[in-house]
Amino acid sequence: MTTAIDQDRVNALHEQSIIVNGCAPTRATLPLALDKYSEGGVTATNLTAANNESFAEAVKWFGRCLTEIVAHPGETRVARSVNDIRSAKAQGATTIIMGTQNGDPIEDDIHNLDVFYQLALRIFQITYQRKNRLGDGCGEATDGGLSIFGRQVVERLNELGILIDLSHVGHRTTMEVMEFSSYPVSFTHANLYSINPLSRNKTDDQIKALAERDGVMGITAVSRLMTAKGKMNGTILSEFLDQIDYVADLVGAKHVGIGLDIYEGMTEEGFLERRRTFLARFPELGGEFPFEHYYNRDVGSAAKLKNVTAGLVERGYDDSEIRGILGENFLRLFEQVWRTE
Repeated sequence: MTTAIDQDRVNALHEQSIIVNGCAPTRATLPLALDKYSEGGVTATNLTAANNESFAEAVKWFGRCLTEIVAHPGETRVARSVNDIRSAKAQGATTIIMGTQNGDPIEDDIHNLDVFYQLALRIFQITYQRKNRLGDGCGEATDGGLSIFGRQVVERLNELGILIDLSHVGHRTTMEVMEFSSYPVSFTHANLYSINPLSRNKTDDQIKALAERDGVMGITAVSRLMTAKGKMNGTILSEFLDQIDYVADLVGAKHVGIGLDIYEGMTEEGFLERRRTFLARFPELGGEFPFEHYYNRDVGSAAKLKNVTAGLVERGYDDSEIRGILGENFLRLFEQVWRTE
């Protein structure tokens, strides 16, 4: 438990900090998610507006999400620039960063990236678990690298000022993107291979390479990725903080952030449907595990993010480090990559 004085510090830090959630796959329940972001004091969230859809379907999803955001003008805005995020913080609003978790929506036409940029796309993940036109995902049987088209896409992403996400990307493709990109990249939502050796998790060499290029890794609250026991037993706050500690000790606190990857408002019925459909396509991500242990018990929603602030205080991080982990590290990354608008 924190002391009364510590709790005052926790409250002040949480209220004053720009809080960035590196990933939220909640487009279908966006209205509820917006409420949770506001409750947790979130300033900006990277929303997965598209994944493995076609170009036409992805554009429709972007349109639906943008329409929902516009329907809450006083509380929620689209983040097209860092200034939008800073302005939202000053006015007590939440911003949504439009993102995609796969390269499939651009199909084989690099100019489709420009269309998504106009639809406020600011974070783009190269692959989602499997091989696509750009490279190999981390769930592939092979470990192929970045394709020629993938290199062209990386170059265009750099030109447009769109942050590259490598969370679900294969090892070799990850390393090659970092070598080829002119700007820092991110693992917006990932966990640690050294703690739980799954192909979805990031190895020390990947994290070191990311940090050398001034990138940031967001830690997820997905229990089965966090620890081996988490799949069946769930996880608690201390295990979430252990992941932050590990990255901070390995490469420095300035390279770690929060990427919850939480489907806000998921019901048990929705979970079972997701396991039968989406997760069944990616057995390395799913398998049999209890609904109640899907997410960390103490960080199972963006609404609970003050628990992380309190935990960081208790673990001895200074105010600057805490503000960085809560969001300023991601904000620094956005400033380096995004265009000024």
